[in-house]
Amino acid sequence: MITRRNFLSMSAGALALLPFLTAARALAGSPPPLVLAGPPAPLSIPLVHLAQQPPSAALPAMEMKQWRNPDIMRAWMVSGEAQVSAAPANAASILYNKGLPVRLLDINNGGSLSIVTRNPDIKEFADIKGKSVLLFFRGDTPDIIVRYLASKNGIAPDADLTMSYVDSPFEALQMLLSKRTDTALLSEPAATAAILKGKGMGMEFRRIVLQDVWENVTGSTAMMPLGGTMCQASLAADHPETVAALQTGIGEAVDWINTHPAEASRQCADFFGLKPMVLQKSLEVFPLRRSPAAKARKDLEFYYSALMEMSPKLVGGKLPDNGFYLG
Repeated sequence: MITRRNFLSMSAGALALLPFLTAARALAGSPPPLVLAGPPAPLSIPLVHLAQQPPSAALPAMEMKQWRNPDIMRAWMVSGEAQVSAAPANAASILYNKGLPVRLLDINNGGSLSIVTRNPDIKEFADIKGKSVLLFFRGDTPDIIVRYLASKNGIAPDADLTMSYVDSPFEALQMLLSKRTDTALLSEPAATAAILKGKGMGMEFRRIVLQDVWENVTGSTAMMPLGGTMCQASLAADHPETVAALQTGIGEAVDWINTHPAEASRQCADFFGLKPMVLQKSLEVFPLRRSPAAKARKDLEFYYSALMEMSPKLVGGKLPDNGFYLG
């Protein structure tokens, strides 16, 4: 198990190797095969789609790897095991502010979060006060967002909530369906899976979308930039044409996915271990929205500033500077 403590030790060693890795790539004179990575969330679907496309003059061969723990993602990006990854937006900021060479390509809403409950007393987010809620990724974005929104609704997370944790949204989904909890935080497509599967099992679930709660507490109608795509700085520096093609490719993939949700779901369902119909329904309810990082900077800084109200450590101590954002 990778912990934050040994992750920092690994980071130091990996940083020492990066000049040699970069030099080797430069000597090769051409982009290496790209290893893409992401969690089992719609945030990753554009990368899953791209990885299945044949190599072109603009983009080399690509492969897609799944991570189920943000610490694995951090280790892969630092070591170079992955050159591009879908990731929580604040995780990218933390890596950058710690001096680790990453750049942000874009943001998208593929990490949509919802409170899913069969508790009849929970009709809106504020009703979770005094209740038990199952969360995932303790200390990372899902946990952080619930704590932030709770505090803005007059709820002291550690005093007014009974919070428990599992390692992934799909573990939370199984806990919900097996009635070992009645209220859980889920990301897409797990939230949609809960509602569809629950109905088939005679359980009626209610969904409270955290984007709506965010808009209520902040007054901002902008997309909550929970996640996005980042790449290694060496890839952006040594092969800017590849990164530009990657950005274009991701944008085109998002358009294609939104236009062809059924076909996209068949193509990507295996990555999630779900039936295509479940993924399709998720994409129809929450079509992907994407923005290049530089264009989204204002929204990102608003989001990062909100997280810094709880602790500056949540974004790496400060707002990222210009070098973080790719156009």
